Amino acid sequence: MTDRVEAFAWNPRTAPPVPLLRRLRVGPRKNNFGDLVGPVVVDLMRSRLGLSDLSSAGRPTRLFSVGSVLHFAADGDVVWGSGVNGKIAVDRYGWRTLDVRAVRGPLTRAWIADRAQQDVPAVYGDPALLLFELGFPVPVREPSRSVTYIPNLNDLGTAAPATVVSPRSPLPHVLEQIAASEVVITSSLHALVFAELLGVPVALIKPTAESAFKYEDYARGTGRDDLPMFDSFAAAVTHLTTSVHRDENALASWSSEPLRAAFPSDIFRPKGARS
Repeated sequence: MTDRVEAFAWNPRTAPPVPLLRRLRVGPRKNNFGDLVGPVVVDLMRSRLGLSDLSSAGRPTRLFSVGSVLHFAADGDVVWGSGVNGKIAVDRYGWRTLDVRAVRGPLTRAWIADRAQQDVPAVYGDPALLLFELGFPVPVREPSRSVTYIPNLNDLGTAAPATVVSPRSPLPHVLEQIAASEVVITSSLHALVFAELLGVPVALIKPTAESAFKYEDYARGTGRDDLPMFDSFAAAVTHLTTSVHRDENALASWSSEPLRAAFPSDIFRPKGARS
């Protein structure tokens, strides 16, 4: 069928190592775990609400949820929790108006409102935060190592004095490794998100190829004025091992209810509905 709702997820193929073939993009998929969470959460929400994956409009519909991916959107696409990518040039955003139900944080809200001159609801939160309350298996919190490092995809290969978990690992594996850690050091936004969700002390180190925009947007969208970001692995570990705040609930000021209520159920047909 062509009238489905596509839950957008960024997952391009990698370029071949041969210079002359790099434009072909025929290598394996990136499979960055954080970029693949969106369709999982959307499917869990649909199941909870008794919705099919068919568009109520009778035509293809795109839904942007998890990820800094709004530069891939087009006019009329639906946004539920996505964010702007701070390292993408403004001219890469080809849309003029979007159907916005929620955004990752207030920085994205202001960016869209300024560009499109449209009202954007003040409903905040990365939909990945809903994963466990929607029924995805919660890993058992049994720390078996002191420090785990989960790099941003662009930082993969960076050496660290800790167990390194690849962001290209399957989502359940990444979650299990976070739960098995006393503390997590990361430059991956979604490793940060899930560590906070699981109550694992986590510190963010500056990524080599990412803007601070998405991290600040997420932090403000969850009720915080700032989010510490460290220049080195050692500084991040020192912060976690000495901070009096390490056991605080980072998400205490954020409620999932507005984000759940903003889910665009109207764009889906109920299960069993005829076209």
